[in-house]
Amino acid sequence: MNNTSIGIRVKPDCIIYSIIKEEGENREIILIDKVNVPIALQVPEQLKFIRSTFLDIIYENNVNRACIRTTESMALKPSIERINIEAVIQELIASSTVEKYFVGQISNISARLGMARENFKKIIDSKECDFIEDWHSFNKEEKESLLASFSALNI
Repeated sequence: MNNTSIGIRVKPDCIIYSIIKEEGENREIILIDKVNVPIALQVPEQLKFIRSTFLDIIYENNVNRACIRTTESMALKPSIERINIEAVIQELIASSTVEKYFVGQISNISARLGMARENFKKIIDSKECDFIEDWHSFNKEEKESLLASFSALNI
């Protein structure tokens, strides 16, 4: 199979994403980056900017699989800004050329990776990951976006 996936992890002030290309059995991390939410804009314009930017990212990288790592339903302090951004990205993915996608919390992503839910946080906190080199060099959100991107390849 030849697929390109994007894993997205939203924070209220930026969106971290990872793109992975799969060719047969080989998987290569193409890009790990972030898009800052422009604070000079009002909320509707911020959301429009995010939608436009991620649509370009999807088209430029020929992404056909996607996963958005969403906020946990049991979050103690849910961020309305994060939820709004996740919703806009979900809508743009649904209307893009992405063939398969899912919106996942830790349990969904873990299941698609074939691991127990409790191991997700252990992997995020660890310095090593069996299938990703230089795991120690990534921050928490980058790691979550990478795991989301890998899980999208298993749709």
